[in-house]
Amino acid sequence: MAQASLNQPVARRALPEIVVDRIWRFFCSVRAAVVEIAILALLVLIGTLRGSSVPQGIADALPITAPLVERWYAWDVYRSIPFAAILTILSIAIAICTINRAPGIWTAIQHPTVTTTHGFLRNAEVSSRFNSASPPDAFAAELSAAIRARGYRTMTQERNGEIHLYADRWRFSRLATFPFHLALIMILAGGIVGVAWGFRENALIVPEASVRELGHGTGLSVRLNDFSEIYREDGSPLVYRSDVTLLKNGEPVHRGSMTVNNPMTFGDIVFYQSGFGQAVSMKIADDAGRVYYDDSLPLGLYQSKLNPDAPAGRIDLPPAGVALSVVAPDENPANAPELDTLNLKPGELFFMIRPLGPDSPIEMPVGATISQGDSVNLGNLTLTFERERRFSVFQVARNPGIPIFFAAAILLVGGLAITFYFPHRRVRGIVSATAEGSVAHLAPIARRDWSARRVFEQLARELGKRLQLDPHLTINEGSRPAI
Repeated sequence: MAQASLNQPVARRALPEIVVDRIWRFFCSVRAAVVEIAILALLVLIGTLRGSSVPQGIADALPITAPLVERWYAWDVYRSIPFAAILTILSIAIAICTINRAPGIWTAIQHPTVTTTHGFLRNAEVSSRFNSASPPDAFAAELSAAIRARGYRTMTQERNGEIHLYADRWRFSRLATFPFHLALIMILAGGIVGVAWGFRENALIVPEASVRELGHGTGLSVRLNDFSEIYREDGSPLVYRSDVTLLKNGEPVHRGSMTVNNPMTFGDIVFYQSGFGQAVSMKIADDAGRVYYDDSLPLGLYQSKLNPDAPAGRIDLPPAGVALSVVAPDENPANAPELDTLNLKPGELFFMIRPLGPDSPIEMPVGATISQGDSVNLGNLTLTFERERRFSVFQVARNPGIPIFFAAAILLVGGLAITFYFPHRRVRGIVSATAEGSVAHLAPIARRDWSARRVFEQLARELGKRLQLDPHLTINEGSRPAI
């Protein structure tokens, strides 16, 4: 006798379907998410320590790591491809996990499970019983109407001669998880945008009445119109202020001012007052009248061997074939006065030119002391000390992801507010027949949720008043129920 085979042929999936399924599972994997977050935390740690002395301390303790530490200081982690890549992967993972959960959440909202068990009601942390002389059908209808009057949605279903009841309130608050997850994605996207198109200039030095280009593809230049400061009695600066004009293609586009705690904003670019110092306005020309320099030079960025305590500046003039050094008077004459070989007075500066390149017109360094408003001939150059000025140091940051961060913050706070202030409250119950009529046993889904327990106890008391019945509350304290 022939035996029929019950084995059905298994359909083989196409290769693209297998690939998509593997990728989808990877982005939904909890293990992969843990690894991704760990990598992100490591990159953030590396980028944060880059601005500290920790890497140098490692190099000092382990000289073999010196080349690695140099690369560490040179690597801008937050603008690197690995950092942008891990943010992108996390964004995709959050998006796919959210999409993966959406059908289940919507089904739970629209089509919840109505039936429950006596074991759930018996073991609930808090429950309530109502005894009525009405038959189960009538009592279930009265109970449902009373619960709906409190703003709940109710559903009933008959099973094994009993009526199962389900009630919930603020069910759509479960959708708040989606703006919350969208906010996380937007935060990561804002980080990617900031990495790709943002910048940070830590020291943009602009002397008074001078213009300096900002760079970074902005096409902007900064002109310092005026600098002012107020000092305390001990000589330390109390407030210092910079009035600036932003130029684009030589035309003013914005004018404003800033102090230390009050930055100036232009579009998505923020200017911070970081420091200030002394500058010298001077003009350098040769015997033929060619002008090589007519601007202000910041002082204090260098130290001179002629006086280590005095602010100094340096500039190379390749067309003139010389390098110029400028030294100001000693700022602390009482400190090691023997090192001050120049003995400059207030209003005086020391200028020195050195040979620069093989075609330099001079063979040896030449120097001279000049008072403000005077000129001096050094080699074939005429140097004019026009006046003393100030310079400002600005930190400039641009983060085009900031609007995204603000939108994400609104979604994040909104989602959390809905979740905490309008939580999804659910109540399950069974209405059973008794010799005297019927009994309803209700309990909330409130495992380790004190707030939900309190709301249910209040609901039970209000139902008792409306139905003119005495609710019997049971609170399980460990394994011993308390009435």
